[in-house]
Amino acid sequence: MPASDPPETDRDETVSASAAGDADSELAAAIDRYLRAGGESGQYRSTAESVLSQFETWLRRRGKDSFESFDEEGERLLRRYADRLAQRVDAGGISASSAQTYFNVISGFLGFCVRDGDLARNPALSNRAREPLPRDDEDHTQQFWSRDVRRQLVRYADDTAYEAIERAGLDAQQAVRDRALVHVLAYTGVRGAEVFRVSGDDRQGRQGLTWGRLDTDAWTFRVWGKAQEWEDVSVPKQAREALRRWRAVQRPPSGEWPVFPTNHAPSKYAAARDALGEAEANALLEDTDVDDVLREHDIAPPAVTTEGVRRVLERIAEAADVAVDGKPPLPHGARRGLGDELYRKDRGLAQDVLRHRSLRVTRESYSYIEAEELGERVGDVLDEE
Repeated sequence: MPASDPPETDRDETVSASAAGDADSELAAAIDRYLRAGGESGQYRSTAESVLSQFETWLRRRGKDSFESFDEEGERLLRRYADRLAQRVDAGGISASSAQTYFNVISGFLGFCVRDGDLARNPALSNRAREPLPRDDEDHTQQFWSRDVRRQLVRYADDTAYEAIERAGLDAQQAVRDRALVHVLAYTGVRGAEVFRVSGDDRQGRQGLTWGRLDTDAWTFRVWGKAQEWEDVSVPKQAREALRRWRAVQRPPSGEWPVFPTNHAPSKYAAARDALGEAEANALLEDTDVDDVLREHDIAPPAVTTEGVRRVLERIAEAADVAVDGKPPLPHGARRGLGDELYRKDRGLAQDVLRHRSLRVTRESYSYIEAEELGERVGDVLDEE
């Protein structure tokens, strides 16, 4: 099994699949049989247990906890899950190779179910099911924002926010939020999954950055990192004023409010109904704007999703006439671009900002820079002959 990023799990999700879900479900029982069958390395078993537990939970939340679901709509379900893995890659949570590995683990389990007589065929083997997975040789997370791209996006976001504030003052919500969003991506090196909501992931650390986790004295904020633990992210001076202004405009009633809330109205209506109950919420929403209802009852709106941020960046980039290799800039490209610039000047600083566990990881991520520099040094030596 190739090396991969650790699956995005926490203690509650790394228990066996049958314990994580309904112990009587067909899928949970089959996962337990598969894991007990053995024959693989301990590393594979550990990864498979975590991946299959997440997969079983994802299915169960959609009411798909039997093999009958796969007989009827197996390809569609696997395609949707492949798309979820691709979204995690776009958000910078996992690599393209890890997405492929996780899907292959699921495919291996379903192949076991075919051999065990639970399924007639393995839907994960179809091209339609695998199509959304990012390919290793076309890993679009390798896109990065150059210094010019970063400056153009920041400048446009600044100008748009200033104009909106002049026109609307404290009502300039979207433009000021978008400005803070661009500044955080451009200057902190954070991963998208660490500050924006990840669809289908109910963990606290994947619900978006909240104001309560932002310390404006130390200028740091806490995120649930790729290593599955809380980490502190530094906010350089270039991003601080944008966050200050956004907080003044948003006026969050509590620390539970997301720094980057969604503008998706149905999600906000759903939050009101979940908190107040269907009848009370509907009565209030007949005559009152949903944002006012949320604020009056201190109901934190959902954070913008990683997919939503991609659309926000596409909108901003199109208006600013900015592209990266002919395509819209991606959120993870900001992290890679900042890392590229820092690594060329200070290896250790790049490692610290990107929160890599070792300099070896940072060097592997930016090995092309060392290759460029090596070529220059070799050229200099040859020139001396």
